[in-house]
Amino acid sequence: MPPQFNIRITPAAPDAQQHIPYIDVTVETTGLSVKKGEPVYEVTANTGFGVTSAKDFRDLTFSDALGPLATATGDVPDDGSGVTRLWRAARDVKGPVRAHYRVPINASAPPVALPQYELRTEFGTFSAASNSFLLVPADAIKRTAKVEWDFTSYGNGGIGISSLGTGSTTSNVPRSGEEMSAIYFMGGHPGTVARTADGFFAAWQGKPPFPMTPLLTWAGILHRFYGSVFGFAPASFGIFARTNTINPGSGVGLTDSFAFTYNESTKANELRSILAHEMVHTFIHGLDPAKNATTDQGSSWFSEGLAVHYQRRLPYKAGMISIAEYLKDINQTASRYYTNIRINVSNSQIPLGFWTDGNIRVLAYDRGSLYFDKVDAQIRATSRGKRSLDDIVRTMLTARHSERPMDEALYRSLIDAELGPQGIKDLDAMLAGETVVPPSDAYGPEFRRVVVPLRRYEIGYEKMRSGDHSNIVRSVVAMSNAAKAGLKVGDEILSSRDGDALQLDQDADNELIIKRAGRMLNLHYLPRGEKIEGYQWIAARR
Repeated sequence: MPPQFNIRITPAAPDAQQHIPYIDVTVETTGLSVKKGEPVYEVTANTGFGVTSAKDFRDLTFSDALGPLATATGDVPDDGSGVTRLWRAARDVKGPVRAHYRVPINASAPPVALPQYELRTEFGTFSAASNSFLLVPADAIKRTAKVEWDFTSYGNGGIGISSLGTGSTTSNVPRSGEEMSAIYFMGGHPGTVARTADGFFAAWQGKPPFPMTPLLTWAGILHRFYGSVFGFAPASFGIFARTNTINPGSGVGLTDSFAFTYNESTKANELRSILAHEMVHTFIHGLDPAKNATTDQGSSWFSEGLAVHYQRRLPYKAGMISIAEYLKDINQTASRYYTNIRINVSNSQIPLGFWTDGNIRVLAYDRGSLYFDKVDAQIRATSRGKRSLDDIVRTMLTARHSERPMDEALYRSLIDAELGPQGIKDLDAMLAGETVVPPSDAYGPEFRRVVVPLRRYEIGYEKMRSGDHSNIVRSVVAMSNAAKAGLKVGDEILSSRDGDALQLDQDADNELIIKRAGRMLNLHYLPRGEKIEGYQWIAARR
């Protein structure tokens, strides 16, 4: 029998406000070979942009075939910004090792404009990514994973869903601890889309302001189309959604799944792009880490650039978005890129600013995608339509599935084969921060490039950087539209549209709900400043 990693989740009964106050977690691992002083379990203590529920574990105990197992706890940096917490055995272990603990859920924690990993609860449901609360084996062995749900304490009608599927489920392939640290859990009374014959399923927490089922069904159809393009598809694939009042429309890729956010004003058609984007990640992921790399954000030009490139091209190719939607996606990306005050920041600077400077973060998406749009057009032109960027991507994925390196060196060799020295020169120029301009016909002969006036994004304020006061305004730019709308230092932002998506729309207002001296106020303003010239694409003249 292959080694096992078994997980049992036991949600507490919801309180009067329909918040689940805690979950009890039990994990059991077989196939461990751990000597005294070696780590037996681990969990992410800090993701690099915030601490996890590891700080809140209650009544944590370990045991093996010999009985109770004492451990010593220690934290180690894992990627230059994150921290992993390890539990080291006080003696040699024997047989399966079980851990049991309780994880409180803070229903009053303010929402954050960051990847949606943390535990959240509302409407009798909780959700979280496993890296925020789940102990996983601290070795590299792949194990058959099993998730079980126990709703005895919760009460009648409880449903549990994870990235492995609905209810008590077993992984279709053995998974490493790293992969099991990137699965999603949602339990209680979520909305659901039943599993289809090809393994697609979905669930959501909260009360969306639109019918969720048609949107997620659309995503399931698109997922099948992706499989036909990339040459493979996972046996199981899930989508999870939950509310976030200050950063709707964000997403995070996970093991054979992803999660996204919405709020009370989100429209279903606004989410198609993020669904299309996050599903690309589940097929392509990213480049293998470079030697001595301390973070994978240095290669985000590849992972995020390809995700944006394909989020519009494949739905358009499949006939699942209109010409107008296709052009809108292209032009919003282009407008955000060409108006970005950080447009010429080099790729080497992106890891340092990825989570602290929104203008730097979106470069990986915008510059990367326009670069791939350009490469795709160049390959199609030089091959007279016989080849495209898709061929490079499929070759790289074949390498990964054959357990060969899928790294920048492989990409460079494939670009050199397709485009020669100029292709390498263009890649290096992009990484150095030179402005990328796709050909006029990059998106098809039916479109052409034009120069138009655009306005730079200027949110007009900064919030506290971390902690319980991270939604408090710490500074307001003088004479900005935010200042003119009446925003003041010390205001608490309860709801806003100031996520990355707001930068895409030249005409979108930032809609703030703030708290000032105990009063709730609504503010609206256009977060734009200086005018510049940039590129857009329109229908070609006939």
